[in-house]
Amino acid sequence: MPNISLSQQVSDLRTMAGGITTRLDDLIEGGISAADAAVLNAFADKLDQINAEQEDLKAQLKSKTKELYDQIKEAKAKQSNVRMRIKLCTPQHNWVAFGIKAKQ
Repeated sequence: MPNISLSQQVSDLRTMAGGITTRLDDLIEGGISAADAAVLNAFADKLDQINAEQEDLKAQLKSKTKELYDQIKEAKAKQSNVRMRIKLCTPQHNWVAFGIKAKQ
């Protein structure tokens, strides 16, 4: 069975549940009941809910990733500025204490 999209799966579940509800009299002898339709609809609802939560989390992840990169950029700029000032006011042999490995 090929993989189908989430929206197609939800649609298929709802279609089958609707068909069961509409033609329940023909399906009872096969052991299919209204409860089966309700379960299929419940699965479709749950899939929709989980998908919505996942989309929200994806949006939050994008936002947090941007926040992280902005903060890294700020930190690097500050570190570069402080490194330059340390180099100007401290003898080179002391640079190692500040984590500076550059020659000049």
